Amino acid sequence: MDDRLSVVPVVPGFASAVKDLARVVGFYAGGSIGSGDYRPGISDLDLVAILSAPLTRYRRARLRDLHRATGPAKLHCAYVPADQLADVSSSHVNWAHQRMFKRPLSGIARAELHQFGVPVYGPPTAELVPPVSRPELADAVRGELRGYWAGAVRHARVWRTDLHVDLGLTTVARADETIATGRLITKREAIERLPALGVPSSLADQIRRRRAGEPVSLSEAEIGDRAALVRGLMRQHLERILG
Repeated sequence: MDDRLSVVPVVPGFASAVKDLARVVGFYAGGSIGSGDYRPGISDLDLVAILSAPLTRYRRARLRDLHRATGPAKLHCAYVPADQLADVSSSHVNWAHQRMFKRPLSGIARAELHQFGVPVYGPPTAELVPPVSRPELADAVRGELRGYWAGAVRHARVWRTDLHVDLGLTTVARADETIATGRLITKREAIERLPALGVPSSLADQIRRRRAGEPVSLSEAEIGDRAALVRGLMRQHLERILG
């Protein structure tokens, strides 16, 4: 077993539990697990199961029950039939945020599997998942910014939350690097790049501390000032990156 899986012992067990139920031919851990940036209790578990055939309604129902009974809250898993991997726009069954829905396996997720992916079982990632070219990856990154984040800057209140502040700024920092170099970077690396994007060092430090699991207390006035600052920075960098 890959040493990177030792920090998340739930993953091999879960991968084994879904193998026959979902007819899985390859199970992979990506995201922070593969990059070595995983933080227990903070990071999501980003998993991908490649299937020999699409899930039937019966298997989907059993899989939903299995997730509810055994999967931790931060476990996210995409179930992608092998014969649909070539179509980036095709939607597949996903489990995330304690619910089941359909969405495509994005170009970013595919690139992460190639750069960071850890096989739990099955062949190497490159044997199943088609490669993502640098222009395709840049398009996928811009699509993520143009979709959710461009909409989020229209709403002032969401920037009062730690989640939007931390994830929004690190997403922009990661997008900047990926578009410029074709390389995916970790959230840890993204936090180090925040001052170069105009983020005050005190705010970058707060984000770093929350990433480490440390509590950060702010007054209502400080939360309001932070929201205005971050919303403005996000709007500025989205306009710059998206043109």
